[in-house]
Amino acid sequence: MARTRLISPFPKQFTDRQWARYVKQGRDMVEEDSSLQFRLGDLTLKMITPKGRGVNHGVFLVLDRFADEIGSNVNTLMKFRHVAIAWPPDERVPGVPWTVHAALDALPDRFEVIRHPPEGRERWTEDLALSRAGRLPHRPLTKEEKLDRVRTLMREDESASKAVEEMIRRPDVAQRVMSSPSNQRILYRAHHEQRQQAAAARFAAAHEREEADDEAEVEEGRQVRRREPAVDYQRASSEVLELIGSGTTFLVDLQRMIPMLHVAEFTEREVRAVLDNHRRIRAALDWCDSALSTGDKTMDEELARILSEGDDQS
Repeated sequence: MARTRLISPFPKQFTDRQWARYVKQGRDMVEEDSSLQFRLGDLTLKMITPKGRGVNHGVFLVLDRFADEIGSNVNTLMKFRHVAIAWPPDERVPGVPWTVHAALDALPDRFEVIRHPPEGRERWTEDLALSRAGRLPHRPLTKEEKLDRVRTLMREDESASKAVEEMIRRPDVAQRVMSSPSNQRILYRAHHEQRQQAAAARFAAAHEREEADDEAEVEEGRQVRRREPAVDYQRASSEVLELIGSGTTFLVDLQRMIPMLHVAEFTEREVRAVLDNHRRIRAALDWCDSALSTGDKTMDEELARILSEGDDQS
């Protein structure tokens, strides 16, 4: 078989002969390392013979003690053992690194796969083997591999939120994210829920302050009627909390916005649109009050007409 001539990717730094010599030395070292890893795995099999999958016969405890004695790590020895079981000596391919054998160890057809590198490649690499086995490569190349790496790194909510916060500070990223209607809905819903929770918390805190004031007045001897919280927030249903939260959020928003309004700059059409929207809000509130008072949640035709009118109705 003709030997493939290796072309140096750094012609100004190495001659072809120098580069080929370094590659040869490196491959020899990797092969020595692979041989040692397989030998350690085989040694653990001699120490404790495998008795079938799922059978616990104290392997970890023995190898934990053995690892301490030889200055290794028990998890490393467990990995060597696992790969040695997956690759009997007759099926191991000389010249193919142990890391490639380890990456392919779960494939049912691994004995055949390892003998055929990917099309266009003369040799297996660990990343190619990981990709072939459906596992995340160390150096992702394709878009999907890169996304898988990001998903793996951001499994924890705290890490994910910090990463997203950092990314959306980049104008181009923020613009792409917000160009998606689906992303807009997700962010709006999260913001809306956050505002509801904050409003409910402020509402509860206000009641707590009122209770504290009442207790102070009682201690000073003044007879006042102590106001009880309108809702037991520990026992109230999510529907009750949502109704109170929505209303409180609306009130808080109005108190914040109204003092800052530049009414003189509004056009007549804009004023009419806001007033018309408020008319529909009042109708919806009346409907809610009626449902709470009578239990009748039916929407009559007039209410349906009012709620369905557009903002530009005169």
